[in-house]
Amino acid sequence: MFRILLMLISLAALSQAGSLVLVEGDAEAYEAGWRENLNPVYCSSDYTIGISSSENWIADEQVTVLDPEYTDLDDYRIVFLRNDSGIDYAELLGDILFERKSVLVVSNEDGFPEAFTAPGIHFVQPLRFIEPSRELEIPSTDHGADDYISDIVDAVSEVGIQGYTQHLQDYGTRYSSTDNFDTACDWVQTQFESHGLTTFQQTFPMSGYNCQNVIAELPGRVDSTKIYIICGHLDSISPYATTNAPGADDNASGSAAVLEAARILSGYDFSYTIRFICFGGEEQGLWGSEYYAGLAAAASEDIIGVVNLDMIYYGPSGHDVLWVPYNSQSTGLALAFEAISDTYVPALTVDIEYSPGTTYSDHSSFWNEGYAALLGIEEEVYSNPYYHQTTDILSNYMMYFPFGTNCTRAALATVAYLAEPLGPTGITDQTSGVFYTEPMTATISPNPVHNSAAIHLSREVNNGASITLFDISGRMIESFEVVSGDGVESTYLIDTAKLPSGAYIVRISEETGQATSTLLMKL
Repeated sequence: MFRILLMLISLAALSQAGSLVLVEGDAEAYEAGWRENLNPVYCSSDYTIGISSSENWIADEQVTVLDPEYTDLDDYRIVFLRNDSGIDYAELLGDILFERKSVLVVSNEDGFPEAFTAPGIHFVQPLRFIEPSRELEIPSTDHGADDYISDIVDAVSEVGIQGYTQHLQDYGTRYSSTDNFDTACDWVQTQFESHGLTTFQQTFPMSGYNCQNVIAELPGRVDSTKIYIICGHLDSISPYATTNAPGADDNASGSAAVLEAARILSGYDFSYTIRFICFGGEEQGLWGSEYYAGLAAAASEDIIGVVNLDMIYYGPSGHDVLWVPYNSQSTGLALAFEAISDTYVPALTVDIEYSPGTTYSDHSSFWNEGYAALLGIEEEVYSNPYYHQTTDILSNYMMYFPFGTNCTRAALATVAYLAEPLGPTGITDQTSGVFYTEPMTATISPNPVHNSAAIHLSREVNNGASITLFDISGRMIESFEVVSGDGVESTYLIDTAKLPSGAYIVRISEETGQATSTLLMKL
């Protein structure tokens, strides 16, 4: 509470007087002495923009005054350009106070639209104060558990993430102010809960209405206070945001990865807590993640690392690279991500880069609170022709798979490795005395299916196990008991002739808990 009061007093003082200034030099320098004269609101690798009320310091030759009459951060926006044509459209937002490479600062005392899309514009976001870096524990990358991580990576289903993506796309739009977004949040919550995770929707105010984040938690078994987060934003946007914004890549792709992470990781115990989050209000300026990260910081939560996925499906030949920008306090996490990805997903090229000015997704809300966080995004995001368009649909990305699948695998491997898996859960049969130490995986053939499907299990199941079929909304369609077969691998046939076209979840359960689940597509 004392920290919050001090922050409010500081913000109140800044709102009364000061100047918006540009300071040349290494963005990390404000930590070493600038902070007493500067409250930073945007940091790049070679300059910092902030608020200063020190007239003597403003006279320094490294300092350029952008606006001598600063009163309120709400009067400014950072604009990221896709190309030079975006400058003309940025002028529609207000007065351009600063321009360097692809970054603009725009001022408008009359206010800004809730969201802004235009040719040549990548993203528009509010300016927000940046807190000092926290003292962070460097993630360990030498604790073993190799077999568990390999099993987790192998369990990622390409058909599964495509099914999640198609379902989210089929809402038509997930713009944050629409009923469709609310319905999508409810569906995501149902998916999280189906894996036994404690789940809730966090409501926050935005532009005169309430919006939601969907949050699920897998508590750590050794130290539940240490937290790793895998996240993406659930909302979408286009020039026709409230009616036609399918958002397959931006960002059903990241949300699908979070859902797949919840499905797989919920079958394991970990030393540390893992949270799965789908944020709202990202396209309007990172509102959901700012609200969440601010509350976490005020509660002094020990968030060790955040992996944020935003657009991971566009990977044209030669450019199928996952770009991972990081800032100073995220260096250890970035190095861990690179090493873990190279080990467990060698087919994926990962490019980590020190880029503190890359703030156009939800990871930067955690940067602002001093937490370590990474963005995982397709390298060719600026060239993606479907970005923020009504053509951002799954079929336009099918040719690039397994790029998106491998990006998902890398994120899961990193979060799982750092959270330290202790082993799979719920794979015992106390009545027969059989104990299975290895996780069970399942494949379906053919997939997509027509009249029947064969479920191939990687090992025998206990007598009394069941196979249950759910539709994509979580409604049970059919369930039947299976009998343990002979040999290492067991196969079971299910009749799909009467099923409508769509995506279905197949869950194989033993008496003490869910063993595995996978996704079936019916044409």
